[in-house]
Amino acid sequence: MGRVIERFANSVPALSHSEKHVLYYIEDHLDSAKNLPLTELAERNNVSTTTIVRMCHKLGLEGFTELKYILKTLDEDHIPSDENIISRHHQDINGMLGQLRIEDINELTSHIVRAEKVIIVAVGLSKMMGEYFSKLLMQVNKPTFYVYESHIIDLLTNMVGRNDLVIFISSSGETQTILKIAEKLKYHNTNTAAITNTIDSQLNKLVSASLSANVERVKFAGYDLTARSTLLILIDIIFESYLMQKLRKKK
Repeated sequence: MGRVIERFANSVPALSHSEKHVLYYIEDHLDSAKNLPLTELAERNNVSTTTIVRMCHKLGLEGFTELKYILKTLDEDHIPSDENIISRHHQDINGMLGQLRIEDINELTSHIVRAEKVIIVAVGLSKMMGEYFSKLLMQVNKPTFYVYESHIIDLLTNMVGRNDLVIFISSSGETQTILKIAEKLKYHNTNTAAITNTIDSQLNKLVSASLSANVERVKFAGYDLTARSTLLILIDIIFESYLMQKLRKKK
């Protein structure tokens, strides 16, 4: 899978044949396509400019300008400050644990305890974390399910009950698909929470409670190598805290 298709993998199935044709053209001609104006890109693909703008919206973008920005930054490398892989991961995990506050853990956990049902939303590479967290909660009989498909995520406002909790898992906290539904749910006064790798992310500002690690971002040759092991550790900590709170309530 190429870098462009990987970046928008969750939205590709929703594209029409013409829109997919444009996106695959961009993938195959990235060096030139990222500098093309809208009209020329449309001419090269024998489509209208409206088709390309509509494609951008389906990809979760505001428009063609945002697409060009993403294309131009795909190749930007964020080289790790420490080239020793083991040392860097050691710093990420120790740094994350050192930043955590028990008050923040207890706050997020209390939302889970009070919720009638927990809905976990995760896309892309965070999808497996969503499944892992949901299965942890299901094994202790907490009503839970996880969502990763974009068309289902769009319907969440109709699926969430008044006393439910929606938990977003996102490494960057800047994924457009998640930001859009988080904003809608905030407007509907839905109880929400976030688990991210970025303390000052947009997502954290849209939810009722959050828990984050501030992990060094690493990108090389267009591939995102930022550690996601910290997200799993956060999930394990939250789950253990949930069990402890649940057991205390029974006493």
